Amino acid sequence: MQIEAPRTQIPDGQDVWVFGYGSLVWKVDFTYERRVVGYVEGFHRRFWQGSHDHRGTSTSPGRVVTLVASNEYREKFGNVSEGDRCWGVAYLIHRDTARDVFGHLDHREKNGYSSEVVDVFGSDGSTLCSAAVYIATTENPAFLGPASTADIAHTLVHSVGPSGRNIDYFINLCHAVGIISANHADEHLVELEAAVRRLAGVDGVVIHDFEESARMDLQCLVDAGVLGLLSPPVPEQ
Repeated sequence: MQIEAPRTQIPDGQDVWVFGYGSLVWKVDFTYERRVVGYVEGFHRRFWQGSHDHRGTSTSPGRVVTLVASNEYREKFGNVSEGDRCWGVAYLIHRDTARDVFGHLDHREKNGYSSEVVDVFGSDGSTLCSAAVYIATTENPAFLGPASTADIAHTLVHSVGPSGRNIDYFINLCHAVGIISANHADEHLVELEAAVRRLAGVDGVVIHDFEESARMDLQCLVDAGVLGLLSPPVPEQ
């Protein structure tokens, strides 16, 4: 499957933010000035996008995440139980490198994604920034849509593509999201992770641990204090 890469519009002479909620949380292969943890509102993160180019093949696609807007979710797929905040990491890209960075990201997200601008909020509800975000809409050719937890888990455990195993993408994302949003569990990821670990155990698939350097890096980001994701300590009486 060949899908035309998105072309993100970059304003001249301005620094630009990009928000990551999938592999951009834990796999950063571009230069940035600073980063913050935050959430976008009105979206649900779902493993509903086909990966024909990274974590699967054209004949056997893997699954990666996209964002589905809450109103579209209700109209097409029914109500959901969890809230409509999706936590991730926003990166500030310097104006001098913005075109090169977004050219790279446009290619990286070429399999059905397009970019739009969203507000990113901090844990106290304040607006941190406006950022570009790559979303694979429900109308894109690679959209696989909802499936049972068992079926999605099977794809995640067994799919492999040019960028590696689908299960590695999935486990890394679960670990990373667990670190940056410890008090805000992503129910979709939690349910899938339990199913993936059960299936991997049955089928003898090795689950690689999240790299300790990456874990420490994200934890340092949370511990920096400007994010306020973790509950403040209760003062002694």
